[in-house]
Amino acid sequence: MNKKERVMKSKMLMLAGVAGMLMASPSVDALADVNVSIGGGPRTAFVIDRPPTFIQLATPGFSISYGAPYDIVLYGNFYYLYDHGQWYRSHRYNGPWRSIHVRQLPPRIRRYRIEQIRRFRDDEYSRRHDRRFDRRDDRRDDRRDDRRDDRRDDRRDRRDDSWSMPPR
Repeated sequence: MNKKERVMKSKMLMLAGVAGMLMASPSVDALADVNVSIGGGPRTAFVIDRPPTFIQLATPGFSISYGAPYDIVLYGNFYYLYDHGQWYRSHRYNGPWRSIHVRQLPPRIRRYRIEQIRRFRDDEYSRRHDRRFDRRDDRRDDRRDDRRDDRRDDRRDRRDDSWSMPPR
């Protein structure tokens, strides 16, 4: 046997050995995750089933939702939603939402941290709510008491008159 034949024979044996090892090894499930994004980035879906109620904040100069499942800021022609450290923007309150970087927020919103915006909202809401609630309750209680007193007085007056009148 010459040198070429020995090299060829050793390569064939090596290939046969590798093939045998591959066939004898247990099968391994290969997991693959494919993410294809076409059209400018992924859109996140947030479930907002009804239009949120907004409260105008005078200090920062924009509106923010209250009573909604997410913090939504309304400024200009856009809605800005904050969720778990990420900002999103949309033309409509219910999306589609596009993820944006903090630098893409309008300067008026960007100048405040989300904690400050929430504090502004809570303070404004409690100030407006408490004032309206107190006034309404005071008026209702006063009216109710006045009407009750008047009715009692009228009945007493009639009874007193009927007793004082001589029978016919």
